[in-house]
Amino acid sequence: MQNKQKYISFIVVILLIVAGVFFFRSKNAVAPTDNIDSIKTEIIDTQIPENIIENTEIPVTDNTSSNMTKEQETLLIKLRKSVNDRDFETFASLLQEVYKNQWNDIKEFTEAESNMYVYATNTYWVKGDLANSLRVSTVVYSKVSGGWRFRYLRIVTLEKYGRNAFNAGDLTTAENYANQILQMMYRIEGANLLADIYISKIQTNIKNGDIAMAQQNLIFIWDYEVSQDRRETLRNLKTQLGL
Repeated sequence: MQNKQKYISFIVVILLIVAGVFFFRSKNAVAPTDNIDSIKTEIIDTQIPENIIENTEIPVTDNTSSNMTKEQETLLIKLRKSVNDRDFETFASLLQEVYKNQWNDIKEFTEAESNMYVYATNTYWVKGDLANSLRVSTVVYSKVSGGWRFRYLRIVTLEKYGRNAFNAGDLTTAENYANQILQMMYRIEGANLLADIYISKIQTNIKNGDIAMAQQNLIFIWDYEVSQDRRETLRNLKTQLGL
């Protein structure tokens, strides 16, 4: 009888131990699931603060090469913004950085420069607004003399000013514009304008009987490379003056 009671007590202890282990394992199995649900809820409810999102018209990922550096991307954003704003002063300073770093052959920078050039040409030059055409082209040229677009716009604008002065008979002002072009670089526009001015001067000298001054003016303009029709006129004047 005593042995039977010991056996029953042993069985009860074993059952209590098994029940305790089962309860302990069940409790620990539920806890991780609750924690994961809590973490998921926290992530879903969390939003990015608006003050850390850049408010730019053209994002850095917009039409940029995958191999552009962060510095190039940052400069490109600023350059595009200046184009969008039509801010020629800021654009000129930023474009200066592009050329200084020799990035002007990168497609995105070239497109931004071309966009601003087309805008300036269509808005000012094509519409005959010479004052603004000269203003913006000079702003950019003064910072980036190596860029051909705004240099060309400045040249043709100066030539137009010179032609207007020439047609009005103001040879002094016309010559000033021609010289401004030729001081930038040799361009046929400047050389032809200067040739027309001096051809006019020589013809006036001959008409007034001032052969010495006519010869002097011819000698001055002779070595300039000009168009064929102007060269032919100068040859005829040279013959006429006995040179």
